[in-house]
Amino acid sequence: MSFVFPGFLFALFAVSIPVIIHLFRFRRFRTVYFPNIAFLQQLSEASDKESRLKHLLVLLARILVITFLVMAFARPYIPFGEEEITGDGNAVGVYVDNSFSMNALSAQGRLLDLARNRALEIAAMYGPADRFLLLTNDFEGRHQRFVSREEFIDMVQEISESARVRSIADVMRRKSELFSEEPAGNKRAYYISDFQKSTTGLKDAIIDTVPFAYFIPLRASQTDNVFVDSVWFDSPVILAGQPVTMGIRIVNAGVQSLENQPLRVFVDGQQRSVVSYSIGPEDQTLVEVSWAAGMHELQQGHVEITDYPIDFDDKLYFSYRVTTEIPVMSLDGNGQSPYLRALYGGDELFAFQTMPSFAIDFSAFSEHSLMVMNHFNRVSAGLASALRSYVEEGGTLAIFPGQEIDRASYNDFLMNMGVDTYGRLDTTSIRVSVLNEMHAVFEGVFEHLPENVDLPGVSKHYAISRTIGSMGENILQLQNGLPFLASYPVGNGRVFLSAVPLDETFSNFPRHSLFVPVMANIALQSGYMQPPYHTIGDGKPVISRRRSAQTDQVYRLKRDQFEVIPEQRRSGNQVQLFFHDQISRSQNYALLLGDEQIGGLSFNYDRRESILDAYTERELQNLLADMQVTSVQVVDAGDKPLDQTLHEMAKGRQLWRLFVILALLFLLFEVLILRFWK
Repeated sequence: MSFVFPGFLFALFAVSIPVIIHLFRFRRFRTVYFPNIAFLQQLSEASDKESRLKHLLVLLARILVITFLVMAFARPYIPFGEEEITGDGNAVGVYVDNSFSMNALSAQGRLLDLARNRALEIAAMYGPADRFLLLTNDFEGRHQRFVSREEFIDMVQEISESARVRSIADVMRRKSELFSEEPAGNKRAYYISDFQKSTTGLKDAIIDTVPFAYFIPLRASQTDNVFVDSVWFDSPVILAGQPVTMGIRIVNAGVQSLENQPLRVFVDGQQRSVVSYSIGPEDQTLVEVSWAAGMHELQQGHVEITDYPIDFDDKLYFSYRVTTEIPVMSLDGNGQSPYLRALYGGDELFAFQTMPSFAIDFSAFSEHSLMVMNHFNRVSAGLASALRSYVEEGGTLAIFPGQEIDRASYNDFLMNMGVDTYGRLDTTSIRVSVLNEMHAVFEGVFEHLPENVDLPGVSKHYAISRTIGSMGENILQLQNGLPFLASYPVGNGRVFLSAVPLDETFSNFPRHSLFVPVMANIALQSGYMQPPYHTIGDGKPVISRRRSAQTDQVYRLKRDQFEVIPEQRRSGNQVQLFFHDQISRSQNYALLLGDEQIGGLSFNYDRRESILDAYTERELQNLLADMQVTSVQVVDAGDKPLDQTLHEMAKGRQLWRLFVILALLFLLFEVLILRFWK
């Protein structure tokens, strides 16, 4: 407990006045002659005890009355936070969370409207000479400086919802940087937010002791929300006129079950599918939809549900490219393979090319979805580097070794990609014994796998040695437990490694019935697939395959009258596009290189804002206590005006009224004793 006027406490010496009166009992006694007092002795002793108790109670009441009156004039209070706000020279920082979750409703209306009002109440607490800093999730340039109170009020009234997602840790770092440049000595910061658990990031925040901060949490009356979380395609290659299958994840972040809710899929402005879904409270469900792909190369659309009042996440936009032919390249180390030419060259779905080892054009690799490395006995350093880059950037590489390989060059190449290596040549006749029907290359191949299925025979093979931490998955496995054909994820691409060349002296696999479906599906699932969508504000680059272009041509993103030029970084056969804060609207866009449209991109709002579960005041207090933070106070205004609550937290809870009431009570107590105790 502290005092506004501690000098009044010297008046406590006045307590000595009733004590002195009690000790000396300034009363006049009258002598009364009585013939015999023997009969009064017992009555006199009882009266003395009662009189002594009465005087002590009166003394106590008078002491307490004086004490409480003095305390009331000294203006005691219990401090909650920092010292009292001074008249001038304050530097005030206010953060207003304007993310989409602030569209939730409270008893007083929309949270964003309530946050604006709270910011205006804070401004009203300070004087016209004080300086103000406003921050929102947008981190706008005009908000990166201190302004007058009038300008601050104007900026607060202009705040609107934003697609940006910022953690409290990010806001604190930015505010600390700006406060360090402000000379004012008395600094305070206010954070007005719903404090979502999914985005706050308070545990990662480095909280400075200056400025002193207040957390002002706003609570939504209802946190139910259903949203489209994500979508994906079941195949990286979508063929013109063929069925497209999309997986959709729906999340229910509320406590109500939903039955038979409609979900619609639109592609190029036309509804292609409508299905219903049911979902339980705080649950998620997967929905699969299919439609026939159109004939043009770029197709864009969106998935749509209906929900209220949080509706920014009811749509999710996507883009995909339709393929008319799949480019396949065979790198031939010792002549062309008749089996590859018969498979890929005889089907118009595949654009098949060959390239001999003495005339390899590394720049052509990126133009092909599948590269087949066929009959190489040795891998040069240049070829190894080019193939590794090709795979890491999203290409698919199938490796069939030569008849007499240089294991050192091969294994250096394979180990650099994290792929298992070749061991010795095993000339023991053996058969493939296990077929992994769950692997993607067998998708749609078997309706039912027979128990005694005919599998390839092997006359000799290179033993594939498993390495520590290998991510390999067997497609076909030999009787000795080693892989016959295995697949490995490498960067954004995939490597398929065979234990035998495409040579009948090693195995009958090139003529076996499995050869065609395995190699055809490897090609169908090959290549780099552009993600169906990107998230606004996540800072991740968009990868584009560089096409033949002049050096002065730049990428542009365009929709209607909106157009931006992203930051562009070229890396090998790719271009990384960084959009930073240029995209603010969830939508489908056209990607142009120069004046030519080369594709399309879809951007969606960050789904972290869709989970409305937020910290309560008590949870915030406990979290700060666990972090041993004493320079932040959590404001629980309740039904009181915010300025009154903040005034109490700045000045403390005032106790002078309590002491006045106590003084009056003990004064009444004294009067009652003197009046009724005879």
